[in-house]
Amino acid sequence: MPRKVVRKERGVFEKVPGSDIWWIRFKVDGVEHREKVGRRGDAIKLYGLRKGDVVRGVKMPANMKHKGVKFSAIAQEAIDWYINHERRDVRNFKGRMKFILEAFGERVADEIKPSEIDSWIGAHKWSAATKNRYKNVFGKTFKIALADGKVTSNPARMVEQRAENNARIRFLSDDEEKRVREAITKQFPMHLPEFDVALNTGMRKGEQFSLEWPEVSLTRKRILLEKTKNGSDREIPLNKTCLKAFEALHAVRPHNGRIFQSKYGRDLNNPRKWFELALEEAKIKNFRWHDLRHTFISRLVMKDVNLRTVQELAGHKTISMTTRYAHLAPEHNQAAIEKLDPVAA
Repeated sequence: MPRKVVRKERGVFEKVPGSDIWWIRFKVDGVEHREKVGRRGDAIKLYGLRKGDVVRGVKMPANMKHKGVKFSAIAQEAIDWYINHERRDVRNFKGRMKFILEAFGERVADEIKPSEIDSWIGAHKWSAATKNRYKNVFGKTFKIALADGKVTSNPARMVEQRAENNARIRFLSDDEEKRVREAITKQFPMHLPEFDVALNTGMRKGEQFSLEWPEVSLTRKRILLEKTKNGSDREIPLNKTCLKAFEALHAVRPHNGRIFQSKYGRDLNNPRKWFELALEEAKIKNFRWHDLRHTFISRLVMKDVNLRTVQELAGHKTISMTTRYAHLAPEHNQAAIEKLDPVAA
Protein backbone atom coordinates (compact mmCIF):
# COMPACT_ATOMS: atom_id res chain seq x y z
CA MET A 1 0.00 0.00 0.00
CA PRO A 2 1.53 3.37 -1.01
CA ARG A 3 2.58 5.67 1.78
CA LYS A 4 0.21 8.57 2.34
CA VAL A 5 1.82 11.89 1.47
CA VAL A 6 1.14 14.64 4.02
CA ARG A 7 0.49 17.92 2.26
CA LYS A 8 2.56 20.77 3.62
CA GLU A 9 0.65 23.58 5.25
CA ARG A 10 2.06 27.07 5.33
CA GLY A 11 3.13 28.11 8.85
CA VAL A 12 2.66 24.62 10.31
CA PHE A 13 5.63 22.39 11.07
CA GLU A 14 6.72 19.38 13.07
CA LYS A 15 9.72 20.52 15.14
CA VAL A 16 10.94 16.96 15.76
CA PRO A 17 10.19 14.76 12.72
CA GLY A 18 8.06 11.77 13.68
CA SER A 19 7.03 13.20 17.06
CA ASP A 20 3.52 14.08 15.84
CA ILE A 21 3.78 17.31 17.84
CA TRP A 22 3.04 20.26 15.61
CA TRP A 23 3.93 23.94 15.91
CA ILE A 24 2.86 27.10 14.11
CA ARG A 25 4.91 30.15 13.16
CA PHE A 26 3.87 33.57 11.91
CA LYS A 27 5.07 37.16 12.01
CA VAL A 28 3.80 40.16 13.92
CA ASP A 29 5.29 43.48 12.83
CA GLY A 30 8.14 41.63 11.17
CA VAL A 31 9.01 39.57 14.26
CA GLU A 32 8.59 35.79 14.04
CA HIS A 33 6.56 34.04 16.75
CA ARG A 34 5.97 30.35 17.38
CA GLU A 35 3.49 28.31 19.36
CA LYS A 36 3.46 24.66 20.31
CA VAL A 37 0.04 23.15 19.55
CA GLY A 38 -0.06 19.34 19.39
CA ARG A 39 -2.11 17.56 16.71
CA ARG A 40 -1.58 18.65 13.12
CA GLY A 41 -5.25 19.41 12.52
CA ASP A 42 -5.37 21.66 15.59
CA ALA A 43 -2.21 23.42 14.48
CA ILE A 44 -3.72 24.18 11.05
CA LYS A 45 -6.85 25.65 12.67
CA LEU A 46 -4.88 27.76 15.18
CA TYR A 47 -2.63 29.07 12.44
CA GLY A 48 -5.69 30.34 10.60
CA LEU A 49 -6.96 32.04 13.76
CA ARG A 50 -3.62 33.66 14.50
CA LYS A 51 -3.31 35.03 10.97
CA GLY A 52 -6.74 36.56 11.34
CA ASP A 53 -5.79 38.04 14.72
CA VAL A 54 -2.71 39.63 13.18
CA VAL A 55 -4.79 41.27 10.47
CA ARG A 56 -7.27 42.61 13.05
CA GLY A 57 -4.47 43.79 15.38
CA VAL A 58 -5.45 41.50 18.25
CA LYS A 59 -2.85 41.29 21.06
CA MET A 60 -0.99 37.97 21.05
CA PRO A 61 -0.90 35.66 24.12
CA ALA A 62 1.82 36.54 26.66
CA ASN A 63 3.16 32.96 26.79
CA MET A 64 3.86 32.82 23.06
CA LYS A 65 7.45 31.90 22.28
CA HIS A 66 9.54 34.56 20.53
CA LYS A 67 12.11 33.12 18.18
CA GLY A 68 14.91 35.35 19.46
CA VAL A 69 18.24 36.36 17.96
CA LYS A 70 20.53 34.00 16.11
CA PHE A 71 23.89 33.02 17.54
CA SER A 72 25.59 34.64 14.55
CA ALA A 73 24.25 38.03 15.68
CA ILE A 74 25.61 37.79 19.23
CA ALA A 75 28.85 36.33 17.86
CA GLN A 76 29.42 39.46 15.78
CA GLU A 77 28.72 41.63 18.82
CA ALA A 78 31.35 39.68 20.78
CA ILE A 79 33.91 40.13 18.01
CA ASP A 80 33.14 43.86 17.89
CA TRP A 81 33.61 44.01 21.66
CA TYR A 82 37.07 42.41 21.38
CA ILE A 83 38.06 44.85 18.64
CA ASN A 84 36.73 47.92 20.49
CA HIS A 85 38.52 46.90 23.68
CA GLU A 86 41.76 46.31 21.73
CA ARG A 87 42.23 42.80 23.05
CA ARG A 88 45.51 41.27 21.89
CA ASP A 89 43.87 37.87 21.44
CA VAL A 90 41.21 39.16 19.03
CA ARG A 91 42.72 37.22 16.13
CA ASN A 92 42.51 33.91 18.03
CA PHE A 93 38.99 34.78 19.20
CA LYS A 94 37.85 35.45 15.63
CA GLY A 95 39.48 32.26 14.36
CA ARG A 96 37.75 30.09 16.93
CA MET A 97 34.47 31.92 16.43
CA LYS A 98 34.58 31.23 12.70
CA PHE A 99 34.73 27.51 13.42
CA ILE A 100 31.93 27.70 15.99
CA LEU A 101 29.67 29.59 13.59
CA GLU A 102 29.79 26.70 11.12
CA ALA A 103 27.87 24.63 13.66
CA PHE A 104 25.85 27.20 15.62
CA GLY A 105 25.59 30.31 13.45
CA GLU A 106 21.99 29.78 12.35
CA ARG A 107 20.77 28.55 15.72
CA VAL A 108 18.60 30.71 17.94
CA ALA A 109 20.98 31.70 20.74
CA ASP A 110 18.50 31.11 23.58
CA GLU A 111 17.81 27.58 22.35
CA ILE A 112 21.41 26.41 22.61
CA LYS A 113 21.81 24.06 25.58
CA PRO A 114 24.90 23.44 27.74
CA SER A 115 24.87 19.77 26.70
CA GLU A 116 25.07 20.77 23.02
CA ILE A 117 28.09 23.01 23.62
CA ASP A 118 29.77 20.30 25.69
CA SER A 119 29.08 17.59 23.09
CA TRP A 120 30.33 19.73 20.21
CA ILE A 121 33.57 20.58 22.03
CA GLY A 122 34.06 16.98 23.12
CA ALA A 123 33.60 15.67 19.59
CA HIS A 124 36.87 17.28 18.46
CA LYS A 125 40.28 15.71 19.04
CA TRP A 126 41.74 18.78 20.69
CA SER A 127 43.87 19.07 23.79
CA ALA A 128 42.08 19.91 27.03
CA ALA A 129 43.52 23.44 26.85
CA THR A 130 42.15 24.00 23.35
CA LYS A 131 38.73 22.71 24.36
CA ASN A 132 38.70 25.16 27.25
CA ARG A 133 39.58 28.02 24.90
CA TYR A 134 36.53 27.22 22.76
CA LYS A 135 34.35 27.00 25.86
CA ASN A 136 35.61 30.45 26.83
CA VAL A 137 34.59 31.84 23.43
CA PHE A 138 31.05 30.57 23.99
CA GLY A 139 31.06 31.94 27.53
CA LYS A 140 32.28 35.41 26.59
CA THR A 141 29.83 35.63 23.70
CA PHE A 142 26.81 34.79 25.85
CA LYS A 143 28.06 37.00 28.69
CA ILE A 144 28.16 40.07 26.41
CA ALA A 145 24.76 39.21 24.92
CA LEU A 146 23.26 38.67 28.39
CA ALA A 147 24.46 42.08 29.57
CA ASP A 148 22.84 43.60 26.47
CA GLY A 149 19.53 41.80 27.02
CA LYS A 150 19.83 39.74 23.84
CA VAL A 151 19.64 36.37 25.64
CA THR A 152 18.14 35.16 28.91
CA SER A 153 21.01 32.95 30.12
CA ASN A 154 24.60 31.88 29.56
CA PRO A 155 24.60 28.11 28.84
CA ALA A 156 28.41 27.97 28.66
CA ARG A 157 28.56 28.57 32.41
CA MET A 158 27.10 25.09 32.90
CA VAL A 159 29.81 23.44 30.77
CA GLU A 160 32.60 21.89 32.85
CA GLN A 161 36.19 22.94 32.26
CA ARG A 162 38.45 20.16 30.98
CA ALA A 163 41.32 19.23 33.28
CA GLU A 164 44.50 20.54 31.67
CA ASN A 165 47.82 18.76 31.99
CA ASN A 166 50.27 21.59 32.52
CA ALA A 167 53.03 19.24 33.60
CA ARG A 168 54.31 18.78 30.03
CA ILE A 169 57.68 20.50 29.69
CA ARG A 170 59.36 19.73 26.37
CA PHE A 171 62.49 21.66 25.51
CA LEU A 172 65.19 21.46 22.86
CA SER A 173 68.48 19.80 23.70
CA ASP A 174 71.61 21.42 22.33
CA ASP A 175 71.86 18.76 19.64
CA GLU A 176 68.21 19.19 18.65
CA GLU A 177 68.62 22.94 18.42
CA LYS A 178 71.61 22.48 16.12
CA ARG A 179 69.61 20.20 13.81
CA VAL A 180 66.59 22.52 13.73
CA ARG A 181 68.80 25.53 13.06
CA GLU A 182 70.48 23.71 10.17
CA ALA A 183 67.08 22.75 8.73
CA ILE A 184 65.76 26.32 8.94
CA THR A 185 68.95 27.73 7.39
CA LYS A 186 68.64 25.24 4.54
CA GLN A 187 64.91 25.55 3.80
CA PHE A 188 63.64 28.79 5.36
CA PRO A 189 66.57 31.17 6.00
CA MET A 190 64.31 34.24 6.17
CA HIS A 191 62.59 32.75 9.24
CA LEU A 192 65.76 32.18 11.26
CA PRO A 193 65.36 35.48 13.18
CA GLU A 194 61.90 34.33 14.35
CA PHE A 195 63.47 31.19 15.78
CA ASP A 196 66.20 33.18 17.58
CA VAL A 197 63.71 35.67 19.00
CA ALA A 198 61.52 32.86 20.36
CA LEU A 199 64.48 31.06 21.97
CA ASN A 200 65.88 34.20 23.55
CA THR A 201 62.78 36.06 24.73
CA GLY A 202 60.35 33.29 25.70
CA MET A 203 57.47 35.28 24.24
CA ARG A 204 54.19 33.49 23.69
CA LYS A 205 53.38 32.86 20.04
CA GLY A 206 50.57 35.42 20.03
CA GLU A 207 52.82 38.02 21.64
CA GLN A 208 55.64 37.47 19.18
CA PHE A 209 53.62 37.42 15.99
CA SER A 210 51.54 40.47 16.87
CA LEU A 211 54.68 42.45 17.71
CA GLU A 212 55.13 45.80 15.92
CA TRP A 213 58.23 47.95 15.52
CA PRO A 214 57.13 50.74 17.92
CA GLU A 215 57.19 48.11 20.70
CA VAL A 216 60.89 47.35 20.12
CA SER A 217 63.69 49.71 21.18
CA LEU A 218 67.00 48.70 19.60
CA THR A 219 68.85 51.45 21.47
CA ARG A 220 67.47 50.47 24.90
CA LYS A 221 67.60 46.76 23.98
CA ARG A 222 64.06 46.27 25.21
CA ILE A 223 60.64 45.02 24.06
CA LEU A 224 57.58 46.52 25.71
CA LEU A 225 54.53 44.26 25.60
CA GLU A 226 51.22 45.84 26.54
CA LYS A 227 48.16 43.93 27.75
CA THR A 228 49.80 40.53 27.94
CA LYS A 229 48.01 37.28 28.75
CA ASN A 230 48.29 37.86 32.50
CA GLY A 231 46.70 41.31 32.16
CA SER A 232 49.77 43.49 32.75
CA ASP A 233 52.50 45.14 30.70
CA ARG A 234 55.85 43.37 30.41
CA GLU A 235 59.30 44.59 29.43
CA ILE A 236 61.67 42.06 27.90
CA PRO A 237 65.44 42.66 27.71
CA LEU A 238 67.28 41.68 24.52
CA ASN A 239 70.52 39.71 24.62
CA LYS A 240 73.12 39.96 21.83
CA THR A 241 71.62 37.11 19.80
CA CYS A 242 68.13 38.59 19.95
CA LEU A 243 69.34 42.12 19.21
CA LYS A 244 71.20 40.85 16.14
CA ALA A 245 68.01 39.14 14.89
CA PHE A 246 65.96 42.32 15.27
CA GLU A 247 68.64 44.43 13.59
CA ALA A 248 68.60 42.09 10.60
CA LEU A 249 64.79 42.31 10.38
CA HIS A 250 64.85 46.09 10.83
CA ALA A 251 67.25 46.51 7.90
CA VAL A 252 64.77 44.91 5.46
CA ARG A 253 61.47 45.99 7.06
CA PRO A 254 58.75 46.86 4.49
CA HIS A 255 56.97 49.17 6.97
CA ASN A 256 56.85 50.11 10.64
CA GLY A 257 53.91 47.82 11.48
CA ARG A 258 54.08 44.10 12.20
CA ILE A 259 57.63 42.77 12.40
CA PHE A 260 57.34 39.19 11.20
CA GLN A 261 56.37 38.74 7.56
CA SER A 262 55.63 35.80 5.27
CA LYS A 263 57.62 35.17 2.10
CA TYR A 264 54.77 36.87 0.23
CA GLY A 265 55.24 40.11 2.20
CA ARG A 266 52.14 39.71 4.35
CA ASP A 267 51.86 39.83 8.13
CA LEU A 268 52.72 36.39 9.51
CA ASN A 269 50.22 35.19 12.10
CA ASN A 270 51.40 31.64 12.60
CA PRO A 271 54.77 29.95 11.90
CA ARG A 272 53.29 26.46 11.99
CA LYS A 273 53.67 25.57 8.29
CA TRP A 274 57.35 26.34 7.85
CA PHE A 275 58.26 25.28 11.40
CA GLU A 276 56.68 21.84 11.10
CA LEU A 277 58.54 21.25 7.82
CA ALA A 278 61.80 22.28 9.51
CA LEU A 279 61.13 19.88 12.40
CA GLU A 280 60.46 17.09 9.93
CA GLU A 281 63.73 17.83 8.13
CA ALA A 282 65.58 17.83 11.49
CA LYS A 283 63.81 14.62 12.58
CA ILE A 284 62.48 16.26 15.74
CA LYS A 285 59.31 14.70 17.13
CA ASN A 286 56.76 15.71 19.76
CA PHE A 287 57.62 19.41 19.55
CA ARG A 288 55.54 22.56 19.05
CA TRP A 289 56.35 26.24 18.66
CA HIS A 290 55.20 26.83 22.25
CA ASP A 291 57.95 24.47 23.38
CA LEU A 292 60.49 27.13 22.38
CA ARG A 293 59.07 29.11 25.31
CA HIS A 294 59.56 26.04 27.51
CA THR A 295 63.14 25.88 26.22
CA PHE A 296 63.77 29.53 27.14
CA ILE A 297 62.46 29.08 30.69
CA SER A 298 64.10 25.68 31.20
CA ARG A 299 67.53 26.98 30.16
CA LEU A 300 67.28 29.89 32.58
CA VAL A 301 66.47 27.50 35.44
CA MET A 302 69.23 25.06 34.44
CA LYS A 303 71.71 27.97 34.49
CA ASP A 304 70.69 28.58 38.11
CA VAL A 305 68.81 31.86 37.52
CA ASN A 306 66.61 32.39 40.59
CA LEU A 307 62.93 31.58 40.11
CA ARG A 308 61.70 35.12 40.85
CA THR A 309 63.79 36.46 37.97
CA VAL A 310 62.62 33.62 35.73
CA GLN A 311 59.03 34.44 36.65
CA GLU A 312 59.54 38.06 35.62
CA LEU A 313 61.27 37.20 32.35
CA ALA A 314 58.63 34.59 31.45
CA GLY A 315 55.71 36.86 32.33
CA HIS A 316 54.16 34.33 34.68
CA LYS A 317 51.40 35.80 36.81
CA THR A 318 52.20 33.59 39.79
CA ILE A 319 55.39 31.94 41.03
CA SER A 320 53.59 28.58 41.07
CA MET A 321 53.69 28.52 37.27
CA THR A 322 57.45 29.01 37.38
CA THR A 323 58.11 26.37 40.02
CA ARG A 324 57.01 23.70 37.53
CA TYR A 325 60.52 24.10 36.10
CA ALA A 326 62.37 23.92 39.45
CA HIS A 327 63.23 20.24 39.05
CA LEU A 328 65.44 21.17 36.10
CA ALA A 329 68.08 22.59 38.45
CA PRO A 330 69.27 19.40 40.23
CA GLU A 331 72.72 20.83 41.05
CA HIS A 332 71.08 23.79 42.76
CA ASN A 333 68.83 21.50 44.81
CA GLN A 334 71.77 19.25 45.71
CA ALA A 335 73.81 22.22 46.96
CA ALA A 336 70.85 23.37 49.05
CA ILE A 337 70.26 20.02 50.75
CA GLU A 338 73.95 19.57 51.52
CA LYS A 339 73.82 22.68 53.68
CA LEU A 340 72.04 20.51 56.27
CA ASP A 341 75.11 18.32 56.70
CA PRO A 342 77.03 18.98 59.95
CA VAL A 343 80.15 21.07 59.58
CA ALA A 344 83.28 18.94 59.87
CA ALA A 345 85.32 19.61 62.99
